Amino acid sequence: MTNAFFGSADLSPHGNRRSLLGAGAALLAGAVLPAQAQSYPARPVSMVVPFPPGGGFDTIARPFADRLGKALQQTVVVDNRPGSGGNMGTDAVARAPADGYTLLFANDYLATNPSVNRHVRYDPLKDLAPIAMVGTTQVVIAVQPDFPARTFAELVALSQKRQLSYGSPGTGTSPHLVGEYLASISPLKSLHVPYKGTAPAVNDAIGGQIDMVLATQPSVGAHIAAGKLRGLAVFGKQRSAQLPDVPTLKEIGGPAIDYEVWYCLMAPAALPAPVLAQLRDASKTALDGELAQRLARLGYELRPGGPEQVTQVLKRDLARWREVVERAKISTE
Repeated sequence: MTNAFFGSADLSPHGNRRSLLGAGAALLAGAVLPAQAQSYPARPVSMVVPFPPGGGFDTIARPFADRLGKALQQTVVVDNRPGSGGNMGTDAVARAPADGYTLLFANDYLATNPSVNRHVRYDPLKDLAPIAMVGTTQVVIAVQPDFPARTFAELVALSQKRQLSYGSPGTGTSPHLVGEYLASISPLKSLHVPYKGTAPAVNDAIGGQIDMVLATQPSVGAHIAAGKLRGLAVFGKQRSAQLPDVPTLKEIGGPAIDYEVWYCLMAPAALPAPVLAQLRDASKTALDGELAQRLARLGYELRPGGPEQVTQVLKRDLARWREVVERAKISTE
């Protein structure tokens, strides 16, 4: 018997079973194929920020996540996972599935932490896949407005007369290591005072409990603008556009130290090439003029770059800070 809609039908018991099995397979195929055909990303993406919410890290991570989500046409959720100077969140990403749904927003702690903490469980070169370089910011030497030294020579001379102190966000952070590097190549002598974060170090510099603070530009820029601190110098080749009145260290007679804190997007290693390419392209789209203007007001400069640039900078700074840490015998343990 022929049915105009179903076609030929086998009415035997075996025929019924074959028809039902065939229909079930067709339904299953219909349910699976659309899911397979969907392109990445098919659901929200988690971007781990391995530091507390509301801190300086968030000021660049969250605007970038917003623009990245628009470029991907999918929500990018910022997931703050603080602990151990960025190591806890980073380790979680390194062990996550390499499917593009768990990303890491990191900075140069990837190069400093392995040098100062031998218990770091991840290898930034082997366990993480670089996606994009995002931006940079400068490290600033900030002092009270009436601090007696205005040049590097005056700072050195003052350090010979009395014990100078400088605060940093903590032992092993890049401002601390920059300070140690400066001490290793110059006659400047000062005592390092580690803090649990940038804010308390900046507050003590404003209050006069320490002579200087070494911190990133977004952390001290507003205080300099308000006259609560004076920018003595920045580490870098040239002055910052946001702090045009603050000279480079070289300009005031110090050594030429070319260093900027950098920020990048990473993922678990073995990320599929098509997903990596899509994330790389989306990151490039996200770093447009609107985001550049927004972050510039906060003290950041966009530095778009691909995986090769991230790897190059990471390798350079791993070697640089390993030498500084070994010479100064620095450890967070």
